[in-house]
Amino acid sequence: MKALVVTPAHRLELRDISPPKPGPFHALVKILACGICSTTDSELIRGTQPYHDKYPCLLGHEAIGEVVDIGAEVKNFKVGDWVTRPVGILPGTSRDGLTSAWGGFAEYGLVTDGNAMAAAGDYTMNGDYTALRQNVLEGGRSIGLEASVLSIALAETFNWSQKMAMAGKSVCVNGTGIAGLSLALWAKLAGARQVIVLGRRAERLALASELGADEVINIREQSAIDSIRVLNGGVDFFIEATGVPDQMQTAICSVRNGGTVAVYGVAPNGRYEMDWRWMPADIRITQFEPQEHEARAEVVRLISEGKVPVEKLMTHQWPLARFLEAFDTVSAGKVVKSMLLIA
Repeated sequence: MKALVVTPAHRLELRDISPPKPGPFHALVKILACGICSTTDSELIRGTQPYHDKYPCLLGHEAIGEVVDIGAEVKNFKVGDWVTRPVGILPGTSRDGLTSAWGGFAEYGLVTDGNAMAAAGDYTMNGDYTALRQNVLEGGRSIGLEASVLSIALAETFNWSQKMAMAGKSVCVNGTGIAGLSLALWAKLAGARQVIVLGRRAERLALASELGADEVINIREQSAIDSIRVLNGGVDFFIEATGVPDQMQTAICSVRNGGTVAVYGVAPNGRYEMDWRWMPADIRITQFEPQEHEARAEVVRLISEGKVPVEKLMTHQWPLARFLEAFDTVSAGKVVKSMLLIA
């Protein structure tokens, strides 16, 4: 099968490799498409991802596929199911000299029936990050492939956003990538009194307004801190979704006394630059662990009800063979969210 490989020299190659072989608790999946994650995929290609240093590896973690065969002990997947996050190589294993960076950019992958394993007395997959997120995508066919792939990223930000009580509150979202834009959308749907979006690109800020943002601030043209304080004297929630170290200073100076800075986009080295002299009193800085599998059904419902403008968020798609063009376009910042078509 064809699969996208990151080489030890940190280059992308499309290779022919052996397909995965399902065990008794695995389902074999024909992968239909896989989303490009502008953060994690880019880090894996550059070799800066803090949790992965083994190359060559199979890339891609936002795949959607169709089950074509099941192992003898599988109980919760059946042939024909659309499923989330199939992997070309199971995490923690290797094949043909390749390690797993999940491997969703491949023609075939596996999903693991962790619940069936537990029922049989094998608890090794209980709480496993990937197995928890490998589920049947109910309603996938009805919303279509683009929306199904998009639902993976959206379910993560939706679940993350639900950890804050934003109804009736003022919220500032820093960032206009898919994370920032979707978090602004979720804040508005959650009943936030005011949603402010910070960004550097006029076209992305215009999109934020279309998604319901009450105010947008181009930080190339004006001070975010001054503008926020003119608007309302400080926000209840500041969502940092850029991962840029110096933006934490903007965050802590933009919340009111007793406000919350919630970090979604963590800086590459985990370090931030802050001058605490300007920090309001009694603020909280927090980070949440998103559990996308808990929110996927709700996100599919919102998409099916027309509350998520899929066509404005999933802006690009390419066939697998045009992977270099795809990743170059993503790196140039021309994409909100994109995917490679595999099948």
